[in-house]
Amino acid sequence: MKIKINFQNLDKLVNKMQAVEVPWKSLDKLSNLELQQLESIEGLEKGLDDIVIDENGLMSLGGEPVILFIKETWNTVDMLKYDPGGKGRIRFHILGDCSTLEQMKRKKRYDRYAFTKNQSGEFSVYAKKEKYSKDNIKLNTKLAVCINCLLKLEYEGSGRDGRGRPSSKTFENKENFSIKEFFKNYVQTIITKPKYSDVSYPEPGYNSVFHKIKKEIKQKRKYKCEECSVDLNLLAHRKLLHCHHVDGNTGNNSYKNLQALCICCHANYGKHLIKPKHMKLMHDECLDIRKKQGCTT
Repeated sequence: MKIKINFQNLDKLVNKMQAVEVPWKSLDKLSNLELQQLESIEGLEKGLDDIVIDENGLMSLGGEPVILFIKETWNTVDMLKYDPGGKGRIRFHILGDCSTLEQMKRKKRYDRYAFTKNQSGEFSVYAKKEKYSKDNIKLNTKLAVCINCLLKLEYEGSGRDGRGRPSSKTFENKENFSIKEFFKNYVQTIITKPKYSDVSYPEPGYNSVFHKIKKEIKQKRKYKCEECSVDLNLLAHRKLLHCHHVDGNTGNNSYKNLQALCICCHANYGKHLIKPKHMKLMHDECLDIRKKQGCTT
C-alpha cells in the first residue's frame, strides 16, 4: 500500500520564505574498505547521487572532502602518457556543480564516477590502446584540473578575459594546480570559515517565523523530546517541550538547526534556562515525568 504524505503547512511556509529546495542526502559513514579506496589513486566508484555538494560546490563522501574523475577516459594511452593536460584530455573536477558536470548530468552520459581524496595527482584510469581500438588499457596517469571548475570557483584569480574566454591567469592556474595545496589551503579554509559574516549574520531573537516553525516541529515530533524521548503530548505537559537552536544562533531558524527538546535536555545546553523560579519548577516537573516514563539520556 502506498501512503500519500502531504505537508501543506510546510509547503506554504517554504513558499513564503522563498526557500530553495535541496535534496536530502544521508551522511552514512564509509566502511574501512571504502575509506582505503578513497585514499587511493583508484578512487571509490559511486554515482553522482551519492555525493554531498555544499553551497560552495565542494564535494564530500561520508564527510570526507573529495575530487571527481572519470575512469573510462576515451583518450588513448599515448595521449595521456605524453600530454595528459592537452586538448581533449579528460579532466578531474574539484567542484560538483561546474558547467561541465551539470551538462553531463542533463545528458545522463555516465552512470558512475570515481571519487578520491588522494593528493598525489596520479589517477588510475582506462584508456584506449589506439585511437579507434575497442581495447581498454588500465594505466596510472596525471590529469589536468577542469578549467570550468576554476572559473566557477574563481580560484586564485581565475576568470574570463574581455572576449569571454578563460584568461591567461586561469590557464596559468590550470598548469600549476596542486591537489595538495587545494585541500590544504582552500578546502580547509572553507570548512573552518564561519557560516555568517557581520553583514549576513541573521538578527537574533524569537520572531514570528521561529514560533511558526517551532509549532510545526513539535507537532512533527509528536511532542516527544529528540534526546530522551519523554512523551509530553498531554496538553498540560506541552509547555515543557522547548525548541532548541543547535548552533546557538536564535536567528537561524532553518529546520536542520532546530530540535524539539524537553526542558531538562535543553538545560544541558544552558543552565540559565532553569534559573528563574518558574522554569526550575517546570524542570522538576519534567524530571518527574521522565522518571515515571523510564526515560534517560
